[in-house]
Amino acid sequence: MEENSKKLITFLMEHEGKDFDAIIKDEIEGIVGFSFMTYVKGVKIHTQSGRITVSEPNTGTYFYLPISGIEQIYDKTCGPYDIALTLNYPPLS
Repeated sequence: MEENSKKLITFLMEHEGKDFDAIIKDEIEGIVGFSFMTYVKGVKIHTQSGRITVSEPNTGTYFYLPISGIEQIYDKTCGPYDIALTLNYPPLS
């Protein structure tokens, strides 16, 4: 498994049970791209083939991320209550 994939899985597993805000967008958002924001409370982490799912069991709210092909992980953490990552994937062809 790729090093960045291992980093992402380890990070998310360490924060299982906490609340997550997720903002997911592509680099051409606002032109023809996509963007969404969600809040997931008391998350459960599930790994499947090629992806990791962050879900809230009571409401069924979830998002998932590919765990392969991550080019870069940037730690944007600003303190103990503001933990953040930015993931970069290669552009789709």
